[in-house]
Amino acid sequence: MSAADRSVKRRAELVFSAYELFVDKGYRSVVVADIVARAGVSHGTFYNYFDNKRDILDAVIDHYFALIRDRVFGRVMAGQRPQSLDEFCALVGRIVDQCYELVEDEPGLVTFLLIEATSIDDRVTERSIENLRVYSDEATNRIKKGIALGYIDPTLDPRLTGEVLLSVLLSATLSAIRKDANGLDQDRVRTAVVGFVRASLQP
Repeated sequence: MSAADRSVKRRAELVFSAYELFVDKGYRSVVVADIVARAGVSHGTFYNYFDNKRDILDAVIDHYFALIRDRVFGRVMAGQRPQSLDEFCALVGRIVDQCYELVEDEPGLVTFLLIEATSIDDRVTERSIENLRVYSDEATNRIKKGIALGYIDPTLDPRLTGEVLLSVLLSATLSAIRKDANGLDQDRVRTAVVGFVRASLQP
């Protein structure tokens, strides 16, 4: 393994260790000493990569939003080019299922990023919004393509509609965290989201 590869690996280990601690103990209860102990490195090694605990928090947020992007959107949307509203709605349904699968596999991840992290300070909120903008851009592009193909209402504003779609999917993820609260199990949430999307987008 090259020195560059070792450096990338060590940084990733620090980010993962910080993430685990933030989820287990809460961000405010963690100190740099906890992170280096979990990663099995020295303080000096930590400061080769990050300025302080707040700095590594930004890295955690970026890394795990990218993971969510891959798990929820990448796996479902890769190579998918809906040619009709039925196909688009089926894609949305699969994304909802991926949201539930992600929460099942990584409950602490979603709770930390969507609930706890955004309460830390305004910078975290801004960084989270910046990461979410990538999803919004993807949703906007999908809306534009649907309009061009004639299966989405051409009077809709693509950007606003994409942001609404993203908000609906985030709500589905929060429903997954609550686990059947108010009788909203996965099937009911999927059906409701798909029904809303169909009614909102159809020409």
